[in-house]
Amino acid sequence: MITRMQRLTALSLALLAGLSACAYKPHADRPDSPTRDLGGLQLRETLRIEPDAASVRLQYGRVVARNAVQEHDPFCVFEIDSVLPETQTVPPGEFRIVAISRSVATIAGQPVFPFFRQVSLGGDDGPTHIYYKTTFRLRHSQPTASPPVRALACMSNQNAPGNANFMRHLTLREIRAALGEWFTLTLNATRTPD
Repeated sequence: MITRMQRLTALSLALLAGLSACAYKPHADRPDSPTRDLGGLQLRETLRIEPDAASVRLQYGRVVARNAVQEHDPFCVFEIDSVLPETQTVPPGEFRIVAISRSVATIAGQPVFPFFRQVSLGGDDGPTHIYYKTTFRLRHSQPTASPPVRALACMSNQNAPGNANFMRHLTLREIRAALGEWFTLTLNATRTPD
């Protein structure tokens, strides 16, 4: 049974999710439109992606193992398009940011709204993980480059005792700190993360 406080919390989070949906997203049907160049992401060193994976996590300026992320602190997930049985390398290069979006998700990666899912540990009633994600959709500046890149998603688990009134997306400073010297993030649009 959902309590009144849980309904109010769900309603508040729905409002926040709706407001975050106002993030700038250019038209998908015009991939080469100049308005789609919202900035850039420069990879400074060769990045290795483990076999049977299509992503790597960065936190505190370092590459960290999937199971070593401290989820209440800012971290980013760099994604490519392919999963292969061998290690993949992404050489240094430039990627265009073609879309920026913000979302709120649970541990399962499902949106918190429009359906409030009960993801909990033990006997509590609320979700145990609520991630405020900022996702940068990427295109390689060299279209024939391999492997093709997909996105950079930066987030932290905002669900902590006493934090309900302060849940928010990461600031640009927090995102850059998570990326460290691996990446340089430059934004051109006027409507970008703080």
